[in-house]
Amino acid sequence: MMRGGGTPSPTAGPVPHAARVIPDTYEAGSAGVAGARVADAGREGGPARDRDEKTPQSVSGLSHAPLGPTNMRALTLSTAVALLALGCTFEGMVTPPDLDGGPVIDRDADPFPGWRHCRGGDGGAGDASCGDASAPPPVDAGPPPPPCNEISFRYVNPGASTVWVSGSFTPRSTDPSEWARDPSEGALEMVNDGTGVWTLTTLIEPFGRHEYKLIIDGTDWIADPNAEELVADGFGGQNGVLLVCTTGCGEIDAFDWRDAVMYFAMVDRFRDSDGRADPVPGATGGDATRGPSGQYEGGDLPGATGALDYLADLGVTAVWLSAPYENRDSAGAAIDPASDSHQYSAYHGYWPSPANIDYSDPRNPSPRPAVESRIGSASDLRTFVDTAHATTGADGRPMKVLFDYVMNHVDIDSGLHAAHPDWFARRGDGRLPLCGPENLWDDPYWGTRCAFTDYLPAFEFDNADARRWSVNDALWWAREYDLDGYRLDAIKHVPLNWLTDLRARLDSEITAPEGGRFYLVGETFAYDDPGLIRSFVDPDTMLDGQFDFPLKARLCEAVFRPDGNLGNLSSWMDGNDAFYGPSAIMTTWAGNHDIPRVIHFASGEIGNCREGSNPGNGWDWRPPQPSDAAPYERLGVAFAILFTNPGIPLLYYGDEIGLAGGG
Repeated sequence: MMRGGGTPSPTAGPVPHAARVIPDTYEAGSAGVAGARVADAGREGGPARDRDEKTPQSVSGLSHAPLGPTNMRALTLSTAVALLALGCTFEGMVTPPDLDGGPVIDRDADPFPGWRHCRGGDGGAGDASCGDASAPPPVDAGPPPPPCNEISFRYVNPGASTVWVSGSFTPRSTDPSEWARDPSEGALEMVNDGTGVWTLTTLIEPFGRHEYKLIIDGTDWIADPNAEELVADGFGGQNGVLLVCTTGCGEIDAFDWRDAVMYFAMVDRFRDSDGRADPVPGATGGDATRGPSGQYEGGDLPGATGALDYLADLGVTAVWLSAPYENRDSAGAAIDPASDSHQYSAYHGYWPSPANIDYSDPRNPSPRPAVESRIGSASDLRTFVDTAHATTGADGRPMKVLFDYVMNHVDIDSGLHAAHPDWFARRGDGRLPLCGPENLWDDPYWGTRCAFTDYLPAFEFDNADARRWSVNDALWWAREYDLDGYRLDAIKHVPLNWLTDLRARLDSEITAPEGGRFYLVGETFAYDDPGLIRSFVDPDTMLDGQFDFPLKARLCEAVFRPDGNLGNLSSWMDGNDAFYGPSAIMTTWAGNHDIPRVIHFASGEIGNCREGSNPGNGWDWRPPQPSDAAPYERLGVAFAILFTNPGIPLLYYGDEIGLAGGG
């Protein structure tokens, strides 16, 4: 199947620096940001830093292997590094006043004489005049391109007498809810060229996503073997999928998740609006501004709200907020108490402690789900979301908000567990199956039922009542706070029936936010098992994407290690881009809350690019803030690669200044 469209790009002249390659050694300026205090410890450990504290301003050389043969991605990588090498900054990145960042790319400037800004219309290549230069092209541009909703079908079957096309774009004249069964009802006839090659070129309307089949000899409905995408038809077979674009000029300002830039703000460790904290008795204390702490430190929702303008200036378009739900009210031991004797609070939000909420009326639960009081109130949370939606992000659109949703387990002292102990997985003798001590993390059965600790029992989602309660809860928060998406924690430890139920009900019950869908991104901690990550990605029935752990590892190896090779990274990324499917929207990242701070990978202090959470790093290592420029330059290169390649790049709070921390 082929499609029309594709207006030739206007001749815009040379793109600044695009032809430059990576020199054997390059110089890149470090970027810094001024702002409020960032308390960073606990999971990350390590000393916190004041944002008013300057990052190193000196510049030093950094060697990399030269690129091999130039291809499109190699050009992208070399361009990104060359821009940094020349001191260029990207819109939204802030450079200290005493460091010359070089010229800034002006997105609003006309790219070449005669350029006309395209406004109005609804996208596509049908209107060839819009988006072209008004000046005549230097050479014959040839005939105008066909409309982009012009679709060509081709099917080879010498033995067939007739071949028709029927789908959601050919409704029956007598019953529009069903597909046409033959040409008299609207099915499209393909033409045999005399050798058994059947073809059809036609305009498909309406625009959008369609499913279809081929009808052979009037009775045999089959999937088109040349379809760009296949999906289940609900009857044990498959349908072909058509994505039919619009014609016209296009709304260039429309939001698309593929263009998003995400920022993860762990509320308790992000910004403190009032200087107060509400500690949990028994948690290992300490002031996170001076050292590691397992205690609440006072970051709150009003503080996060006050940072939204800063995030917009940074270039952010979507904020992932740590789980704001009511959490465990007492201290808890580490996952492996044998190696970590410290006691922790639930400052991170991953120990939900819901009351026995009745969702008989899913829109009016009783009692009302509670926000964790240590970070703010329900009013504070609503103010954060409403203010974010009223804040213009770097893309010129309202900023988007995702919550971290924790569906695997609850606090054993919660009202929900007390009222429904049968909703939670246990062994035959009543004991909780423990993931770590019993080595059940990857067990085919217990891996989706084991408890991370003895105070976090996991749901038994084969219990329909438990599964329904959890999905109702997720929908309530999404609807109540007008969310744009969820980051789903530890998705590989949850049965697929929970995920498919959630997606189906989100699609049917929640009004799609701007961007056309409620974005679901999962966390599957697997650096070397992309197949496992992919098994949860299907925007129609499961996740839109996942955090790209394999890319993180290879990015680290190529950019942060002395023997790194950008050419090898480029070749690997060529295959990785398509691996998760054409509709997947992965989230790419260099640092997060489950590993040591990325600046220590960039500095070479941590050589294992697959390093995970290590309590010794957070409590005993206490890595200092690097004092030389090279780690910050390497980090800038890593972000340049993420920001110029497919996926939603993630900034973990503090990584924009290379904040130190053990993890």
